[in-house]
Amino acid sequence: MELEAASGTLLSRAIWLSGRIEPLPLCAGLGRCGLCRVRFLRDPPPPLPEEEARLTFEDLAQGWRLACRRQIFDDSAPLDLELSLGISPDISDASSVALPEEIKTAKDIPLLLAVDVGTTSVQWRALAAIGKNRGKTTARGAFLNPQAGAGADVMSRLAFAVKPEGRHTLSDLIRASLRRVIERLAGKTGRVEFVCLAANTAMTDIFLERDVSGLCAAPYRLGHNGHETVRPPDLPPVYIPPLPAPFVGGDAACALLALLHAGTSRPFVLADLGTNAEMALVTKAGEIFMTSVPLGPALEGIGMECGCLAGPDAVTRFSLTPAGLAPFAAGLARGISATGYISLLALLRRLDLLDESGHFIAPEACVMPLARRIAAGLVRERGRLRLPLPGGLWLSAVDVEEVLKVRAAFVLALEKLLAAGGVAAGEVARLCLAGALGEHVIIEDLVTLGFVPPGPEVLPVGNAALDGAALLALQPKKGKGLARICRKARLIFPAQERSFQREYLERIAFPVQGRQWEQPWSS
Repeated sequence: MELEAASGTLLSRAIWLSGRIEPLPLCAGLGRCGLCRVRFLRDPPPPLPEEEARLTFEDLAQGWRLACRRQIFDDSAPLDLELSLGISPDISDASSVALPEEIKTAKDIPLLLAVDVGTTSVQWRALAAIGKNRGKTTARGAFLNPQAGAGADVMSRLAFAVKPEGRHTLSDLIRASLRRVIERLAGKTGRVEFVCLAANTAMTDIFLERDVSGLCAAPYRLGHNGHETVRPPDLPPVYIPPLPAPFVGGDAACALLALLHAGTSRPFVLADLGTNAEMALVTKAGEIFMTSVPLGPALEGIGMECGCLAGPDAVTRFSLTPAGLAPFAAGLARGISATGYISLLALLRRLDLLDESGHFIAPEACVMPLARRIAAGLVRERGRLRLPLPGGLWLSAVDVEEVLKVRAAFVLALEKLLAAGGVAAGEVARLCLAGALGEHVIIEDLVTLGFVPPGPEVLPVGNAALDGAALLALQPKKGKGLARICRKARLIFPAQERSFQREYLERIAFPVQGRQWEQPWSS
């Protein structure tokens, strides 16, 4: 296979944005995941510090390097490379669901397609459009967002998409993926006649191939308000839900619609934790407050040294045994998912193996014998403190810091949202956690790490954005009411406040054991 790229292009981008390589959950060029390994078959360049930290001496000697650290230049001779292609999580195939017999045997029924375009993955649901089975799911599926080669987080994608040629590349990748889904459905079930696409503002504008400059720098601004139907080439009509604000997108609007439609007890908070945290507060009086804050890709399992997306071969939780920490995975573990990291850190906090600042406790300072035994395994490799784990995995101090930063941003945004609505944490009836993390995480672990405030019932609501998109696909007239709700919502922008940096830094800590809710929720 031959690829061409402009001078100055990162080698990883040239490879994964070609559309010819299966997408992987890359770490946005942080040099941590190691999934963009390439081997120079001749004249390998001298290794860089990031490569020495991630690759073994044997790998380096054989010519392996990290593509995210290598650029292509005009005066370079053609590169002769071998790719070390990681294995994508098994989320790419469409999965059929239990179908009525008349749908099983039909081959040309009209379909509606609800799509949730996340920064990391894309989920979709096909619905029967007519007849007594109208609204029933005929198929569902998911795949990795093929734009990942431009970066794992929203701002990396925007930086790439600010130029028209970059925007076209990313738009073409996601549209081509949707066309493949529609073609597969046409061969099995029926023809897609209408699509509702829920996505954050960045993913929406990239899909539409519209100017994203208003999202790239403060003061942030929307280029449009959504609530429109577009007709991209080679796709059915696509409805774009209302976009409430910069970085509060159609996915948040759709999730809010789903919860309102379900009659969720008020006051309630919707929190969707991904590369961004998008949140909404609905008061008893029906007032709506919305906010967002960047979290980075850590809660997707990306960017952590042993991180990976959830899947059958990912560690999703840890338990304690007399022998120490035991990871749980269905097969041979390839890495640790976000819920696995949350589970691991919660256990280490309960054992007092991590202090409030996220530092590892020395063995001699541990009270419990099991904690001393685990801490005795701490090693320092190439300047980094690591806790070795079974199966060749490990937890680094850098990973702990990433989770602490995510927690600080989420807690601060939630505080600001509740304060704006005049609602105390203890008055919230339900805290609705949307997305994969909310569906699979153990709530007690979030309590231990101080993510969850006291009082509300914590309710995992799954992919509420996809639920809302399906509702809009079935009942497009609800879009008008949702647009009205979004216009009336009060928007809170914590990251733009002068005090944000100071308040954020103050919250980069775990709560004191036994006093989880004294700080910072009482402030």
